[in-house]
Amino acid sequence: MKKIVFTLLISFLTFSLFAKSGNSTQVIKSGHWIYDDLEALCMEAKTEYFFETQPMSIGEMKFYFTRIPYEKLSDSGKVLYEKVKAFLNKNDDFFPEQELRLFGNIKLNPEFYYKSNKDINWSFDYYIKDFFITIPVIFGFSDYVTIEPDFIIAKNQPSVADPYNFTNIVYGGDQFEFTFPRFAYGAAGHAFENWGLNFIIGKEGLQIYNTQLGSILYNRTFETDMYCSLNLYTEYLKYSLHVAEVDNTKFLYLHQLNLRPFKWLKINVLEGSLLNAPFELRYLNPFMLMHQFNSWTQYGDALSESENKYYGEGHFCAYFGLMGEIIPCRNLRIYGMYAQNEILDMGGSRADSSLSVPDSIGFQLGIQYNIDLKNSALIKTYLEAIYTSPYLYVKQSPDWSLYRRRVNVQTDGDTCTWIGSPFGPDSFAVILKGEYDSQEKWAAGISYTLLIHGENTAETLFRQKSTVENSNGEDEEIYSYYPYVQYGLAKTDEERIAARDKGRYMWMTGNVTYQNQIKLYGSYSILDNLNVYGQGVYIIKMQNSEINHGIEIGCGVEYKLFK
Repeated sequence: MKKIVFTLLISFLTFSLFAKSGNSTQVIKSGHWIYDDLEALCMEAKTEYFFETQPMSIGEMKFYFTRIPYEKLSDSGKVLYEKVKAFLNKNDDFFPEQELRLFGNIKLNPEFYYKSNKDINWSFDYYIKDFFITIPVIFGFSDYVTIEPDFIIAKNQPSVADPYNFTNIVYGGDQFEFTFPRFAYGAAGHAFENWGLNFIIGKEGLQIYNTQLGSILYNRTFETDMYCSLNLYTEYLKYSLHVAEVDNTKFLYLHQLNLRPFKWLKINVLEGSLLNAPFELRYLNPFMLMHQFNSWTQYGDALSESENKYYGEGHFCAYFGLMGEIIPCRNLRIYGMYAQNEILDMGGSRADSSLSVPDSIGFQLGIQYNIDLKNSALIKTYLEAIYTSPYLYVKQSPDWSLYRRRVNVQTDGDTCTWIGSPFGPDSFAVILKGEYDSQEKWAAGISYTLLIHGENTAETLFRQKSTVENSNGEDEEIYSYYPYVQYGLAKTDEERIAARDKGRYMWMTGNVTYQNQIKLYGSYSILDNLNVYGQGVYIIKMQNSEINHGIEIGCGVEYKLFK
């Protein structure tokens, strides 16, 4: 049996060498280097395009890329332009008459880690660069449809997070990542002369805005069972509908409108609804704003008597975001984002019970400046900050918070992710970063990150429960972490005032943790399909006058069977 499987795999990959691999509907995973390079070209040409939502099809990338004025680029910009062009058009002239296209590859990424202090968490999640083994298989039907699953052999998140872990290589049955493939999609679409459209259905990995600290709006670390995106785009306007099945009881509907009123300015608006209920068609209508349905009032029947009394609403969470980006001069980009799932209306009630509903908001601001060097190399510098209020992404219950909890099949422990910032609510972080890219063989960088985090994490919030008595004299258990719920549970005026003040408090809560991190990293390309990389991290963590510090070292080799 093993010989048959091996023979089929080799036969398939051999055929792949002679098949066309660059379908316009092929989708490039979020976080790929191509997105950074496309943004760098836009910065140099002082022209904005809609590269902020990932993953994106090659056809949509080409639609924008061909409009970047080559003549405005510097020598290093032209080198970068040719690099991007080669990637987007690779193998594009192989057998153009072929209607069925197949491609496959095998990528090996063995990584090894060490840290001196086991009390400090690893600085990465799952891996530094990639899973141990990835086997992408791409099927293309003409130029209009592509299907790709990336099969992996990888460690699960609890095994990677183990303080004694030293590699991403799987060497135990309880370490195996059961939920694979992680990157899998089907895509269809076409780019016409002045506009285009595509439809993508995938498992997870959607990201809205490319940042250094993770997107506050929707980050690729947010795990889902499925998502789909419908994109309609021109040079100046793009509309996207995103629907995500967070799990079998929770659906997220997002409408995103991107505008480019001037070449150097773009503005994006995001509005959405998360529903802890079966799938509903009405949320797909792009012209119906979330408040027009009064959805927060429509699911009271699904609440128990005590939940209805203390929560006031349930099974729904509204979501809203704004994004803006400007290129005021060549090679300088300034961007900002705003996220919100709850805020007190300007004309709303100012009663203590209303004031106990927390303003759940967050901000992210950043500056990027690139420097072109005479040897065609490029230096990229970043300064970025992110703030999340104590209850951003949080509602009365985890069931309708912007959050996902997944049970690991092969081992103990759950994996929890927030829709946006990987830090979750109740945090403030700043990063200062510089990178050098020779655009040939090697690259290196250094970064400093300050993270301040309050007590509100998924673990600390969602374990807070209280037992109350309903009208039948029966005990019911409800979540009691939310200030509005605590106001309803309060027995004295002092407790009610404390709950009100908790709802109005907007900085880090409880025993605050301060973490300073300095990271040095680099990579070197030995061959087109073989490179080595590594990083060294020094971390100082402070909480309650207790100081922990330590170093972390990681290195890896990336080898692809086909470049």
